[in-house]
Amino acid sequence: MKSLYRTQALAQAGRNGEVHTQDGTLQLALALPTALGGNGQGNNPEQLLAAGYAACFSNALLHVAKALGTPLASAPVATTVDLLARADGTFTFAILLEVTLAGELAEQIVRQAHQTCPFANAMRGNVATRLLLNGHLLEETK
Repeated sequence: MKSLYRTQALAQAGRNGEVHTQDGTLQLALALPTALGGNGQGNNPEQLLAAGYAACFSNALLHVAKALGTPLASAPVATTVDLLARADGTFTFAILLEVTLAGELAEQIVRQAHQTCPFANAMRGNVATRLLLNGHLLEETK
């Protein structure tokens, strides 16, 4: 496979430190959310995952729609990330992707985007994911 883009980020002090990209375009303070006993005065990895996945999936929708000859002006995606504790003391995620899209090709676009998006491909088989289109369940993986 050919690499199309590479980036690097450095985190220091885990969830109560900071993270920045090597090129300096992103720098964020990190903090435990209040739900986990922190002060919530910064971002956390789950927020970063939700934002990245939402942006990536939205772009996959735009890409697929254009390839199908029905370009979209926007492709709203809301991504919810749940941090789950397993019985053995390890952690995982559950992800909900909620797509809002009109048109007769909406379902085809969403299903193809789910096969195209690198986040979706990385999560498939590894993370419980639910995919909704306009509030209706299209796919669920455990």
